[in-house]
Amino acid sequence: MSNIQLENGRINLEALNGIADHLKALAIANRTLDVLKEKLASNEDKDSDWHRRATTAHKSWFWMRSRICERLSVLRREEKEMNVMRARFEDEELLALLRKQVTKADLASLRLVARAIAEDRLKETLKKAEEKYD
Repeated sequence: MSNIQLENGRINLEALNGIADHLKALAIANRTLDVLKEKLASNEDKDSDWHRRATTAHKSWFWMRSRICERLSVLRREEKEMNVMRARFEDEELLALLRKQVTKADLASLRLVARAIAEDRLKETLKKAEEKYD
Protein backbone atom coordinates (compact mmCIF):
# COMPACT_ATOMS: atom_id res chain seq x y z
CA MET A 1 0.00 0.00 0.00
CA SER A 2 1.43 3.35 -0.99
CA ASN A 3 2.01 6.10 1.54
CA ILE A 4 -0.78 8.21 0.05
CA GLN A 5 -3.39 5.64 1.03
CA LEU A 6 -4.53 4.87 4.53
CA GLU A 7 -5.08 1.32 5.81
CA ASN A 8 -8.80 1.56 5.03
CA GLY A 9 -8.07 2.46 1.38
CA ARG A 10 -8.94 6.13 1.65
CA ILE A 11 -6.51 8.74 0.39
CA ASN A 12 -4.43 10.60 2.95
CA LEU A 13 -4.71 14.13 1.60
CA GLU A 14 -2.05 15.40 4.01
CA ALA A 15 0.47 12.90 2.61
CA LEU A 16 0.16 14.20 -0.96
CA ASN A 17 3.32 16.03 -1.98
CA GLY A 18 3.74 17.34 -5.47
CA ILE A 19 2.04 16.77 -8.76
CA ALA A 20 2.99 13.08 -9.05
CA ASP A 21 1.32 12.15 -5.75
CA HIS A 22 -1.78 14.14 -6.67
CA LEU A 23 -2.00 12.41 -10.05
CA LYS A 24 -1.70 8.99 -8.38
CA ALA A 25 -4.40 9.94 -5.88
CA LEU A 26 -6.62 11.22 -8.69
CA ALA A 27 -6.24 7.92 -10.53
CA ILE A 28 -7.17 5.99 -7.36
CA ALA A 29 -10.19 8.23 -6.76
CA ASN A 30 -11.39 7.91 -10.35
CA ARG A 31 -10.98 4.13 -10.32
CA THR A 32 -12.85 3.87 -7.00
CA LEU A 33 -15.65 6.13 -8.23
CA ASP A 34 -16.03 4.03 -11.40
CA VAL A 35 -16.33 0.84 -9.35
CA LEU A 36 -18.85 2.41 -6.98
CA LYS A 37 -20.94 3.77 -9.88
CA GLU A 38 -20.97 0.37 -11.56
CA LYS A 39 -21.99 -1.44 -8.37
CA LEU A 40 -24.66 1.15 -7.54
CA ALA A 41 -26.10 0.91 -11.05
CA SER A 42 -26.30 -2.88 -10.88
CA ASN A 43 -27.89 -2.94 -7.40
CA GLU A 44 -31.62 -3.65 -7.52
CA ASP A 45 -32.48 -2.82 -3.91
CA LYS A 46 -32.23 0.97 -3.64
CA ASP A 47 -33.55 0.93 -0.05
CA SER A 48 -30.92 -1.43 1.35
CA ASP A 49 -28.38 -0.45 3.97
CA TRP A 50 -25.61 -1.41 1.52
CA HIS A 51 -26.99 1.00 -1.10
CA ARG A 52 -27.08 3.89 1.39
CA ARG A 53 -23.51 3.18 2.52
CA ALA A 54 -22.30 2.88 -1.09
CA THR A 55 -24.02 6.17 -1.98
CA THR A 56 -22.37 7.84 1.01
CA ALA A 57 -19.00 6.38 -0.02
CA HIS A 58 -19.52 7.66 -3.56
CA LYS A 59 -20.23 11.18 -2.26
CA SER A 60 -17.16 11.01 -0.04
CA TRP A 61 -14.89 9.87 -2.88
CA PHE A 62 -16.38 12.49 -5.17
CA TRP A 63 -15.59 15.19 -2.59
CA MET A 64 -12.06 13.80 -2.20
CA ARG A 65 -11.53 13.80 -5.96
CA SER A 66 -12.68 17.43 -6.09
CA ARG A 67 -10.18 18.39 -3.39
CA ILE A 68 -7.37 16.58 -5.22
CA CYS A 69 -8.27 18.37 -8.49
CA GLU A 70 -8.28 21.74 -6.75
CA ARG A 71 -4.88 21.16 -5.20
CA LEU A 72 -3.50 19.76 -8.46
CA SER A 73 -4.68 22.88 -10.26
CA VAL A 74 -2.83 25.08 -7.77
CA LEU A 75 0.33 22.98 -8.08
CA ARG A 76 0.25 23.12 -11.87
CA ARG A 77 -0.27 26.89 -11.84
CA GLU A 78 2.67 27.29 -9.43
CA GLU A 79 4.81 25.06 -11.65
CA LYS A 80 3.90 27.14 -14.69
CA GLU A 81 4.78 30.35 -12.85
CA MET A 82 8.12 28.85 -11.80
CA ASN A 83 8.87 27.83 -15.39
CA VAL A 84 8.06 31.35 -16.64
CA MET A 85 10.29 32.84 -13.95
CA ARG A 86 13.08 30.36 -14.75
CA ALA A 87 12.90 31.24 -18.45
CA ARG A 88 12.95 34.97 -17.67
CA PHE A 89 16.01 34.57 -15.43
CA GLU A 90 17.77 32.47 -18.09
CA ASP A 91 17.02 35.17 -20.69
CA GLU A 92 18.33 37.88 -18.37
CA GLU A 93 21.53 35.94 -17.68
CA LEU A 94 22.02 35.16 -21.36
CA LEU A 95 21.63 38.83 -22.20
CA ALA A 96 24.13 39.77 -19.47
CA LEU A 97 26.64 37.27 -20.86
CA LEU A 98 26.09 38.52 -24.41
CA ARG A 99 26.68 42.11 -23.29
CA LYS A 100 30.10 41.05 -22.01
CA GLN A 101 30.97 39.20 -25.24
CA VAL A 102 29.43 41.35 -27.99
CA THR A 103 29.83 45.02 -28.89
CA LYS A 104 26.94 47.40 -28.27
CA ALA A 105 26.44 47.90 -32.00
CA ASP A 106 26.27 44.15 -32.66
CA LEU A 107 23.91 43.69 -29.74
CA ALA A 108 21.64 46.46 -31.05
CA SER A 109 21.60 44.82 -34.51
CA LEU A 110 20.79 41.43 -33.00
CA ARG A 111 18.03 42.99 -30.93
CA LEU A 112 16.42 44.49 -34.08
CA VAL A 113 16.58 41.14 -35.89
CA ALA A 114 15.15 39.33 -32.86
CA ARG A 115 12.35 41.89 -32.55
CA ALA A 116 11.44 41.44 -36.24
CA ILE A 117 11.45 37.66 -35.96
CA ALA A 118 9.35 37.81 -32.80
CA GLU A 119 6.87 40.13 -34.51
CA ASP A 120 6.55 37.69 -37.43
CA ARG A 121 6.00 34.81 -35.02
CA LEU A 122 3.33 36.79 -33.18
CA LYS A 123 1.52 37.62 -36.41
CA GLU A 124 1.63 33.98 -37.51
CA THR A 125 0.31 32.80 -34.15
CA LEU A 126 -2.54 35.32 -34.24
CA LYS A 127 -3.36 34.31 -37.81
CA LYS A 128 -3.56 30.63 -36.83
CA ALA A 129 -5.77 31.50 -33.85
CA GLU A 130 -8.13 33.49 -36.09
CA GLU A 131 -8.30 30.62 -38.60
CA LYS A 132 -9.05 28.20 -35.81
CA TYR A 133 -12.12 30.19 -34.73
CA ASP A 134 -13.40 31.10 -38.21
